[in-house]
Amino acid sequence: MAKLSVIVPAYNREQVVRETVDSVLGQTERDLEVIVVDDGSTDSTGEVVKGIGDERVRYFRKENGGAASARNLGLSKAGGEYVAFLDSDDVWPEDYAEVMLRHLEGEGDFGAAYSPMTVVYPGGEKIRSYKQLEGNSGWLTVDLFKRGFVWPSAAVFRSSVWKDFYFDEFLRKSYEDGDAFLRLSMRTQFLFVPDVQPLYRMSADSISTEAGVACTRLLVLERFYYRLGGDKYVTPRTARRRLSHACRKVAEDRRSTMARTAALKLYKHAIQYWPFDLRLYMGLLRTVFLPSNKDTQPDWEMPEALGDPIGTSRSA
Repeated sequence: MAKLSVIVPAYNREQVVRETVDSVLGQTERDLEVIVVDDGSTDSTGEVVKGIGDERVRYFRKENGGAASARNLGLSKAGGEYVAFLDSDDVWPEDYAEVMLRHLEGEGDFGAAYSPMTVVYPGGEKIRSYKQLEGNSGWLTVDLFKRGFVWPSAAVFRSSVWKDFYFDEFLRKSYEDGDAFLRLSMRTQFLFVPDVQPLYRMSADSISTEAGVACTRLLVLERFYYRLGGDKYVTPRTARRRLSHACRKVAEDRRSTMARTAALKLYKHAIQYWPFDLRLYMGLLRTVFLPSNKDTQPDWEMPEALGDPIGTSRSA
């Protein structure tokens, strides 16, 4: 049984998955396994992974269902004392596992450790995800509710914290990681490790889907606070301000795409949460003056609230 199981969900990543897996196999910590879950790729991702030729690599293929279902399947196959998730286009520095495990082993009260990431944009620009002094350790539920900052590829967990816990497979396209880590923060403490940082390669697809992420984020935060016990951790004032801000982000996106009806409803929704933000009234006023005959989403309605998280059995 390997000490660390690294789960790599992959969909049509034939060009980059080899580099990602190699970055794990080249770790100074050798006692690990790589579980690649092919989420129904239509390219040669499977052939690339099978051709790596290292007994520590385990390959599983499933029908396309999104990153959440791929990670859940990986969890069901993982046998390590620790588990980590590495997206199929990200890369670990060679001492990442060793450093993260050393910190977790020395801090028995923490079930998870997370680090910064270096974000690499398509043009080559590199930005650290956040400054070292901004990282917090401990019970981070309130912090994660205010601002999601734990990256899937930049965290290592004790496997025990994932017992009977799953990524929500309803969130197929976005924010399934932020939702899972927010919920997970109610059962374990997170340790910030500033010493190492993986590379997150931002693609054009990642940038273009940010609007969809913002809408899903709003639904996730509402569900967490009102349905999943978040109100026991987050004060009403903090929740209303955060939900208003999340709603405003979606409203601004809809206004920028001339979706007048959607933007109006979203600004009003944001005002209901926090009527003290003058930006909401300015945005609402600008939206009112958009031409209604050019509305790109005239029939838009507020999305339904999310139901309980949907996952699969760990024995699958």
